[in-house]
Amino acid sequence: MNCSIISIGTELNLGLITNTNSQYIAQKLSELGIECNYMFTVSDRVDDISNVLKLGIRFSDIIIISGGLGPTDDDLTREAAAAAIGVSMVRNENLDPSSLKFIRTRRTPEISDRLLRQSYIPEGSVPIIPLIGSASGFRIDTASGKYVFSIPGVPKEMKSMFENDIIPFLNDLIEKSGNKSTMMKLKKATLLTTDISETEIEEKIKDLVLDAKYSGIDIGITATPGLTKIILVEKSGSKKKGRKGLNYFEKEISGRMGNYLYGKNDNIISDNLKTAIEKAGKNITISTAESITGGLISSIITDTPGSSNFFLGGIVSYSNFSKEKILNIDKRLIDQKGVVSMEVCREMALNAKNIFNSDYSIAVTGFAGPEHDKGELGLVYCCITGPGDHIKVFEKRFLGTRAEIKFRTVQFVLNELRNAILHK
Repeated sequence: MNCSIISIGTELNLGLITNTNSQYIAQKLSELGIECNYMFTVSDRVDDISNVLKLGIRFSDIIIISGGLGPTDDDLTREAAAAAIGVSMVRNENLDPSSLKFIRTRRTPEISDRLLRQSYIPEGSVPIIPLIGSASGFRIDTASGKYVFSIPGVPKEMKSMFENDIIPFLNDLIEKSGNKSTMMKLKKATLLTTDISETEIEEKIKDLVLDAKYSGIDIGITATPGLTKIILVEKSGSKKKGRKGLNYFEKEISGRMGNYLYGKNDNIISDNLKTAIEKAGKNITISTAESITGGLISSIITDTPGSSNFFLGGIVSYSNFSKEKILNIDKRLIDQKGVVSMEVCREMALNAKNIFNSDYSIAVTGFAGPEHDKGELGLVYCCITGPGDHIKVFEKRFLGTRAEIKFRTVQFVLNELRNAILHK
């Protein structure tokens, strides 16, 4: 079985919001063995939605529409679906309690009528009552044996309906079809790297990419500022007999990435920092002193559950005042070397380590822009101090926007701290 995913919303077509619904739905479908063969994004117009739905019905076994089910004038999915299959709209009174449940002010006939638009679905369709929100969904079983599901576009409402209604239905459908053993199965692995470009990775693994393709495994590289992912995908039946499997290529690529590789799949970098601390087998503690990142390092560290076991705290020394008065950096050093310098960064890390009495400390200072000239923009110093006389200062030149430079800095310094702990 294959699937078309249709996302409704002019704001999506204008690029005003990111379409995360399609990604989520496609991923969940692949876990069931259903491959998405088409993705559409459609503006809030009845004719456009109807035309795309007809295409989906023509080329796919399952069609999932997300969005356009609310009570406002631009919520037109119900009308478009009815037009596409040539039926009328009918009111299902079983949906009225859901449609009306969010009235907080005096209920007027006008407000009630508007909200009750959500109780109308295409004639002959099966209603899906929402557990979250007021927008009801529906399922159409077409005469040609196709299935059309329409669910809300609000992500939490979409996920609730998809997980509680659509997935169980599709599981039953697969069981009844007797094709469960022949459904596509997907094996995948995602390797997470930082401080290395897409081009550099491609150069390091280009022979493996060709070898993997010969073995029926696709390897792709996707890059965002501070994070480049290497994605390996093997579909059931695609692996050539006697050829190498996904685990082989994952291991080979990991070896070539070295210290640039910090994790796998959906981990954030601080999860892997925690793992490194646990592998060290001791009660290691860390602290931070942040200038350029403004607390982002501490924020990301504390996104990891259990970080309170090793993270003692941080100082956001964004101004010269805080560097001098809280971190005890000598004003003469700042005046002589500059606030963005190797020497100041080193003192920031050392003094934070002393203040918190931590095993390791990290400090960062730099120019995130955009007000700095081209020679300064993206210049960042990172320092890591550790047990004994372990002190290492890095000079980096990061490209990107202000937010991107800050994130690149966080990724780099936390990965270097992870490596320092692992290799101690």
